[in-house]
Amino acid sequence: MISLSEPIAIFAGRGSLPQMLIENCQKNNRKFLLFLLESEDYEFDYSAFSPIKLPYGGVGKFLEILQQHKIKNLIFIGAVNKPNFSNIKVDKKGAILLAKIVASKILGDDAVLRTVINFFEKEGLKIVKIDEFLDDIVAKKSVLTKLQPSLQNLADIELARNAIYAMSKFDIGQSVVVAQRQIIAVEAAEGTDTMIKRCGNLDIQFNKNAILVKMKKLGQSGKADLPTIGLETIKNCKSNYISGIAIQAGVTLIINKEEVIKLANELGIFLVAI
Repeated sequence: MISLSEPIAIFAGRGSLPQMLIENCQKNNRKFLLFLLESEDYEFDYSAFSPIKLPYGGVGKFLEILQQHKIKNLIFIGAVNKPNFSNIKVDKKGAILLAKIVASKILGDDAVLRTVINFFEKEGLKIVKIDEFLDDIVAKKSVLTKLQPSLQNLADIELARNAIYAMSKFDIGQSVVVAQRQIIAVEAAEGTDTMIKRCGNLDIQFNKNAILVKMKKLGQSGKADLPTIGLETIKNCKSNYISGIAIQAGVTLIINKEEVIKLANELGIFLVAI
């Protein structure tokens, strides 16, 4: 855990997690410098925090600013759109990073993130894990709702876990939907919520035995892009005939945890951390 006297750089993506981190910093009087991507459409107005906007390729400028402010701690938080690497305009440092990314055999999200993290660590930065600040939203192993998973549910969850681990080497998404011992949906580039909505059109879903399983891929860095669920996840599951959610204990972020559990109970959806 870094001390409160150490400032941090926050490289923010979309979603509510960056805002929650900023609130945590303010509450604890921690100094921070906020960076935004020029290409992203943010849901929140961060203008009060004097954010610095950078293009994807402005790596050298980013490092210079951190050096000027004597910041060694960096956290990546929130969702971002993966760019078209062939069209990025880069500075000298950006060119080095881009070459490392392109040299990867697989340009999946995890492979890119791992390359980015390794690059900045070699530049002398410490990449901070989100749970060092927001440990209250990381699920611990337990059944979080009143409704318990059945033995059939547990068998389906185990099947989904094995599928996610098997697909990890291809850097395929963190989530699958499983029902009656069948994988009926795998998360692709569209994200978890869109995958869930796809499931609403499948006849098998009307048995209301489908389960969403969301886990970290094998070998995935714990320093960015952790599995995350929130209120929209619960609502989407209910609307698309998914009766339960299994998340990986210790690494999954639950945004607005108390509200998520309350809504799951109200809608009759079980939530288990495995």
